Amino acid sequence: MTITDVATLLAHAHAMEQEAAERYEELAAQMYAVNNSKIGDLFTKLAEIEAKHAAQLSLEHGAANLALTASDYKWNSLESPEAIPIGEMHYLLPERRAMTLALAAEHRALAFYERLADDAPNEKLRAMAAEFAADEATHVRIVQAWLLRLEADVENWHEDMDPPVSL
Repeated sequence: MTITDVATLLAHAHAMEQEAAERYEELAAQMYAVNNSKIGDLFTKLAEIEAKHAAQLSLEHGAANLALTASDYKWNSLESPEAIPIGEMHYLLPERRAMTLALAAEHRALAFYERLADDAPNEKLRAMAAEFAADEATHVRIVQAWLLRLEADVENWHEDMDPPVSL
């Protein structure tokens, strides 16, 4: 991962928050479609939080105007670190599992910025990456605290006694 200037870092930061918001919106819609409104509401709230972060980056740094082409992003996969992989979803997803997926996404975002801060070629970039890492560390603590308030998932939560039938 080589990001050598602040504009590129801001483009990555904005894309990461925007993609996370969009993914949470998609996941919320999926949960509402299968009448899992509790998790739909949770993902809607997370989408709002991520969208707020993206808007803040735009307002403070003009980051929305710095988009890169898809091949220029320095992710370790096809998606940004903060987006929950679509393959991790299940229509019977319980609340604790959903928050565990959100926590993993926050940890990936934190690791992205920490690596960048460690490898940054100049102090300005290092400072901004460290600031973004500190923000993500706060997000990790918030999600961890949220998780502590949740009851354990029931065993075999993914088993559906009346699964959908395709014709």
